[in-house]
Amino acid sequence: MKSRYNPVLVAIIFVGLVCALWINWNRHEIEQRNNTVEMAMEYENLRKLAALEGVSEESVLKQFQDAGINSLMVFDTTLERLAKMGAINIATGGELRQARALGADTGVFAPVKELQENAVYIAEGSDRVAFEEAWEDLRIHYGAERSKMISSNPPIIEVLGSTELVAEDKYNEPRGILQAPLGLSSSEMRKVADYGFNVIVRPQNFVNVNEAKIDSIFKRIVKSGVKVNTYMPAGREVVGFPDKIDYMAQKLGERKLVMLEHYTQLQFAKIDGLVPLAEALNYRAVRSYVIDSLEQKKITVGEGLRRWALTDEERNVRVNYIRPYMLPQNGQDILTMNLQYVKDIAANVKGRGFVIGEAGLFEAQPSAEKNGYSGPYFPNKVFFIIIGAAIIAGGVLYLAQLFTLGNGKQIMLWAALTAVMALVLLAGRGLVMRQALAFGAAVFFPVLSMNVILDIWDKGRASTVSAVKVICAATWQLALAVLMSLVGGMYLAAILADSRFLLEIDIYRGVKLTFVMPLVLMTILYVKRYDMLGVMGAGIKASFSRVNELLSKPITFKHIAVLGVLGIILLYFVARSGHSAGVPVAAIEVKMRLFLEQLMYARPRQKEFMIGHPAFFLAAYATYCNAPRLVQYALTCGAVIGQASLVQTFCHMRTPVFMSTVRALDGYAMGAVIGIVLVMVLALAMPQLLKLKRRYLSNE
Repeated sequence: MKSRYNPVLVAIIFVGLVCALWINWNRHEIEQRNNTVEMAMEYENLRKLAALEGVSEESVLKQFQDAGINSLMVFDTTLERLAKMGAINIATGGELRQARALGADTGVFAPVKELQENAVYIAEGSDRVAFEEAWEDLRIHYGAERSKMISSNPPIIEVLGSTELVAEDKYNEPRGILQAPLGLSSSEMRKVADYGFNVIVRPQNFVNVNEAKIDSIFKRIVKSGVKVNTYMPAGREVVGFPDKIDYMAQKLGERKLVMLEHYTQLQFAKIDGLVPLAEALNYRAVRSYVIDSLEQKKITVGEGLRRWALTDEERNVRVNYIRPYMLPQNGQDILTMNLQYVKDIAANVKGRGFVIGEAGLFEAQPSAEKNGYSGPYFPNKVFFIIIGAAIIAGGVLYLAQLFTLGNGKQIMLWAALTAVMALVLLAGRGLVMRQALAFGAAVFFPVLSMNVILDIWDKGRASTVSAVKVICAATWQLALAVLMSLVGGMYLAAILADSRFLLEIDIYRGVKLTFVMPLVLMTILYVKRYDMLGVMGAGIKASFSRVNELLSKPITFKHIAVLGVLGIILLYFVARSGHSAGVPVAAIEVKMRLFLEQLMYARPRQKEFMIGHPAFFLAAYATYCNAPRLVQYALTCGAVIGQASLVQTFCHMRTPVFMSTVRALDGYAMGAVIGIVLVMVLALAMPQLLKLKRRYLSNE
């Protein structure tokens, strides 16, 4: 069957490509400008590290600052933490009752006459300001009924509630009075700032939140005299959830919102109100990455470094949230080990062209001021309509290969679908339509590119037979296929290009379906193109009879075995796509990935250089050598996997568009090398294989 491509639709595809390249160039410039990465740790973790090593807090902070840490996170303080620091004195009602029963001196708490079993008593310690702030926070959180000043000389506070302590790793257990969050400590914020660190505040949301409670956070920041530029949620809700998010955004003003990536690398840790707050802040937000605390206990420092290797560059992360290792490894003490860990991460950040500083933002235009913000990036919808029209043109071209559609009918179908698409995009955000168009770009263009290659193979089948000629031909043909598939990649990268996708507030849906559908579409096209069912030119009745005949053939164990193997392979590679499948990665594969990451600018995808592109070379060899049609079909499907994977790379909008493009080219280079080697080996082995085949047939 000779393919025909409507020149009008081809022209539309070209116009759409120009538009997509323009948007992707703008996106590339935005990604290049956003090159500042913040290196952050928790202030409390460094305090613990200093205590464990018996080193002064000041010394530890200075060493980590020199190693590359420029920001520290300050959480709400707790009564337990303040007591450990000596800032306040605390005792539970049970402790005081027991002490009195034994006749022991209760010290500062002697004025307390009536003891409550489920209560905490608080008196001044070494920091009067901390005591005053605790009293202020307790009244905000618990009100007058549960928190009372029961003595004025000396001042003693009584707080009613559970005094049970919960282990740090028990995330889902309710916290008692001693461990419940109070508020930000002005002295902690001041101390962090005085050491020269940026301050990232992480207050938790309030029960029955109101504007006065939100105001208390910012009054405390003002009281500290510290310039706080960044807010990162703590707990399961942003401050202001559910109905005061707009007010929280108003109070945040010019500050940034840090959104922590989920451990599956898919959107964010579950925090209610996170996206509405980002929207209310006009997307003045940055992505952060941290190794999950439970996971970090299972891995070595070296494995931790491997995970940080491409984090900022590949995932648009701008806050490296680094947790220290609290157990020694490799014969090093934990302080030396963690300092080197941070130094290696910082060196990697700088080595990849980033600057360590206050986290950058994705902005539509360069900021006029150093810390200004020009607003989020949202391209004009007209560009989306043009690109959408080109994607629809590709879909119509595919349909024209299956059905008898004249040029006029193709244009009419294209015009009708484009009109609907334009109306939907103009009516609102058009997110579902943009997702559908991205899906179309991901599934149609890899198949169309292989269809063009099939045209070339069919024309040259009789003229090229030697392995050398096949290798030369397949090398440029694969390059052509990659370029044509990249058209789909450019469309996908452009149709979803805006700040929401760059921040991964919105994500491309249907990654697994994107992997399967090109195989389905290629199978349908291949069966139709080469009449593998034997119904070409037959009437409807004859075609039905032929299909019924095929379906009536008995199934042998060989058929079941082949289908089972193919099914397992398909399920494996579908499951491996995405980040939440739970399919483990083999140790040798991890080592290979690390090697390729160090060797190349962008590590190519295995589906391309290990499966798809080598299969392309073998498919070319099989076609030119007139191998059985089923063999050609199977290898062609393998080749489509590579082209589909290439386009699928651009589904990950958090990855810079330039890196995705280079990854495709690197995949071509490696895949071509492997494909050439396979063809050479097969060509050398072919005489022996033919002898075995003749011997087998002679014995039949």
